[in-house]
Amino acid sequence: MGVQYDNAPITEALIDIRVESLPASRLGDLEAIHELVKDQYPEKQQHVYFEGQFSVGAEVGAVTHQAPMGFVFRTKDKKQIFQARLDGFTVSRLRPYGNWLDLRDQARKLWGVYRAAIGPKKIIRVAVRYINRIDIPVRELDCKEYFLTTPEVSPLLPQELSGFFMKLQMPQPDFGGMLVLTQTSVPPPAPDMNSVILDLDVIKEDPEFSSDDEVWAMLEALRDRKNVFFEGCLTDKTRALFGERRVY
Repeated sequence: MGVQYDNAPITEALIDIRVESLPASRLGDLEAIHELVKDQYPEKQQHVYFEGQFSVGAEVGAVTHQAPMGFVFRTKDKKQIFQARLDGFTVSRLRPYGNWLDLRDQARKLWGVYRAAIGPKKIIRVAVRYINRIDIPVRELDCKEYFLTTPEVSPLLPQELSGFFMKLQMPQPDFGGMLVLTQTSVPPPAPDMNSVILDLDVIKEDPEFSSDDEVWAMLEALRDRKNVFFEGCLTDKTRALFGERRVY
């Protein structure tokens, strides 16, 4: 079952599949993927991994190492992004989002292209992540009016907050996964508003898949769990901000 709002607060939705990392010699195979997708994803950019080291002692200094990890392909409007990396594959959609079926079908098509190009040996992680920015038209925000999951301040302390950051890691024992819920205040687009990020990342580590059908069945399950937690975090007052709600 899916739920869609007229004015969904999604700023980015992504499907991520991590694989056992490939050697740098396969970068040419990843770059060649662009020829197969450039009609839809004309923009190409190298994906670079940065690693830093900080040393102390007789001399203090920092060293940064960078290495190419793959390529990022974007549509002309930059709203749809496809990452083909040595360590995995990601497809993401920026606002305006559309719907899960479109994202899923596009990602499955591109996964076929990626898999055929590099033949990954093993999938080590799959994830579905949705980042929502909820703009609330009030000058003073009472979190409990809009969210059922909120930071709790001791009644012995002042209750006024100028900002907050909360991260919860919540095991999902029925499929052996993890849901990471991050909720934080961010600068609003206007003075008489408050904005809150609700970030839901549902992860399955070390999966055992024998077919692509099993991969996509798990991703469907992760997405369904994301929906349960998204709805479970909100009050009706918040849902009213998103317009009409449709179930499909």
